[in-house]
Amino acid sequence: MTRVPPEYIFEETIPWIEKAEDITTQFWENRFEQIINFEKHIQQNGTVILKFYLHLSREEQRKWLLRRLDEPKHNWRFSPGDLKERSHWEEYQIYYEQAINRISEPNAPWYIIPADNKETTRVLVAKTILEEMNKLTDIKNPELDDKVKENMDFYRAQLKEEK
Repeated sequence: MTRVPPEYIFEETIPWIEKAEDITTQFWENRFEQIINFEKHIQQNGTVILKFYLHLSREEQRKWLLRRLDEPKHNWRFSPGDLKERSHWEEYQIYYEQAINRISEPNAPWYIIPADNKETTRVLVAKTILEEMNKLTDIKNPELDDKVKENMDFYRAQLKEEK
């Protein structure tokens, strides 16, 4: 969601958004509602939704940016725009919290994962996915066609003959 700085919303070319004053609280409420409705729609059509917010501390982000500057193999990842965005840190945190609180639904929950340590982050995300997938009892492997089942030995022999 494009909230910081607000001018970024103009890049989305929304027909009736022409100036900053057009971006009202109601505009954001409508957008939250649209996200909730979209997620509900795709969930009702069989999509499992897991949303992860990887929470990186300001200090860890600073270290990442310095690494991009200090290590030549990571220079390509640096952009001066990163420093401009970093100056809005507090604003981003407020809007992330609002969005997470507003659009976290039972059918599309947010999982907030600490991200200062990559290995821990990966373990927590994988663990969460596994736990959520294990709750799904109606998922099963597709059944083989009876004709294919009848000819399994033939197919196996055919493959074993190949050299």
